Amino acid sequence: MPKEYIMTAAGKRELEERLEHIKMVEMPAVVEEIAKARAQGDLSENAEYDIARDEQAKLQNEIDAIKEKLAYAKILDEKSINDEVVSIGCTVKVIEADIADGLDEVEKCGLTRTDIIAGFLTRMSVNDMRANKQNRPILGDLTADDYAIAGSELLSGKRYKKEDLIDKGFAEAELSLKVKGRGKVDASKCTGIKSYTIVGSHEADALNGRISNESRVGAALLDKEEGDVVMVGDLLFKILDINVDKKAIKK
Repeated sequence: MPKEYIMTAAGKRELEERLEHIKMVEMPAVVEEIAKARAQGDLSENAEYDIARDEQAKLQNEIDAIKEKLAYAKILDEKSINDEVVSIGCTVKVIEADIADGLDEVEKCGLTRTDIIAGFLTRMSVNDMRANKQNRPILGDLTADDYAIAGSELLSGKRYKKEDLIDKGFAEAELSLKVKGRGKVDASKCTGIKSYTIVGSHEADALNGRISNESRVGAALLDKEEGDVVMVGDLLFKILDINVDKKAIKK
């Protein structure tokens, strides 16, 4: 079964333009260099010939790769994108914090202790968290009340069913606390706010905030909703906003 290459219409055009440029400009130039090198006679110690042939091989490999991607391309349809969850073609605004910096620094980023627990719940049970406080110093700063409040707030956010949280290690008594409504984050008071656009792998450009759906962060954010928190390595991400990047997928 051939691999399906998910891409935007703009991304498909970029591939087509790149293919055309290789065929019409770069490859003819390399062929000319090879011809000049051949004209010099003995090729056994002809460095120019070897370099040109290597470049020709690289260009041919790129041509083959582009043709495969275009042959099995799946173009994103703006109308089919559900911006209620993170999906390819969406731009996601997140609070990003490194738990290695400690609880105080994470809280400065605008993440609450409930958020911290929510992030860890994507990786382990609450009992595992409690048992591994020495290995995760940030967990040692969380109190029993933190866990209890987190349990009730996670329930109020409807991100977990009660039985799911009990299975993860929250006690029944902890979840009997008065449930509080989940409030909006005041982004103006937060540091570490970033935006990422989720794209197909060949359109990724991390320096400009375009991350692949196959990357660790991109894959972790997929299908999550506004307000959800995920942990990737030692990084916590809380989703503040999801919107469709119409410019990127416009035909």
